[in-house]
Amino acid sequence: MFNLVGFNDQIERLLNNYKNNNLHTSIIVYGPKGIGKRQFVNKLISEIIKLKFSKTSTTHHFNLFLNNSHPNIKLIEREYDKKTKKKSNNITIDQIRNLKKFNSSSSSIQDLDKFIIVDSADDLNLNSANSFLKTLEEPNSNSFIFLISHQLSSLIPTIRSRCQKIKLKSHSYKDFTKILTFSIEKFNDNEIKFFYDLTQGSPGITISLFKDDVFDYLNQTIKSLHNKGLNSEIIDLSNSISKMDDEKFKNYLSVLKSLLIIIHKSKISKNLQESFLSQSLKNIQTISSHLSIQNIIDRFEFLINNEKDLFVYNLDKKLFIQKFMIS
Repeated sequence: MFNLVGFNDQIERLLNNYKNNNLHTSIIVYGPKGIGKRQFVNKLISEIIKLKFSKTSTTHHFNLFLNNSHPNIKLIEREYDKKTKKKSNNITIDQIRNLKKFNSSSSSIQDLDKFIIVDSADDLNLNSANSFLKTLEEPNSNSFIFLISHQLSSLIPTIRSRCQKIKLKSHSYKDFTKILTFSIEKFNDNEIKFFYDLTQGSPGITISLFKDDVFDYLNQTIKSLHNKGLNSEIIDLSNSISKMDDEKFKNYLSVLKSLLIIIHKSKISKNLQESFLSQSLKNIQTISSHLSIQNIIDRFEFLINNEKDLFVYNLDKKLFIQKFMIS
């Protein structure tokens, strides 16, 4: 019911810590986006539930867990705004304040610890992060907090210092293939190799790209990278991309950054072909020949420096892409 590919050693170690009453009350699980950090936390909690209850009872607990209705498990994530019809930009301070009600609730199951999952902690703004810090500073007995982070440096230092940190690395090609073929049957070997290289072993991002047709936009972006100045091709591309919702656009930007890293490597590495499985990325030198190293760095820095403001202040995606393309 809570399947997890890879990370077995980390799960086993944390489970043994729990059995020995030595599991840290606050844990940050961090690593690249889309590798299964949430599944990792879910798997650990499900294994703890198995230790507490009979097989018949665990099915009931798992169903509650899957439906986000378990009285002992609280999920904190960005909420859906019915007015704007999209998720809010951040986890709000009110969501964090409501944790007090969860911690003090008498309706919880007495024979089971309480678990708080924050997915992702990167979405905490300064106010909600400072409010959450109080929860970390005054932990309840028999409660465990799991913070999921795609970028550890995005968390304020005081939160990082109070938590044990578990780093999950990108999947091996074997595990990556296993996840993809289980999730989407249409993938062939060449596609799997390409996406493994492009997403740096992230099955979550790959599945999103595949389902959202983001890859088509990425191909158009690659073809337009060497253009100088604003032209009709870039305008048409920016018009199309600007219609993406925020989540789809974030996936597009994530892979775009990976692509820039690959192009940069192709400029400075003589043995780039040995680094990739996909023939398509082995031929990346053709693209990189049109760009200088400084131009690649400038484009990457543009994404890093402006991506957060784009979503926080709801800036124009069309102008954002146009500025990136002509930078």
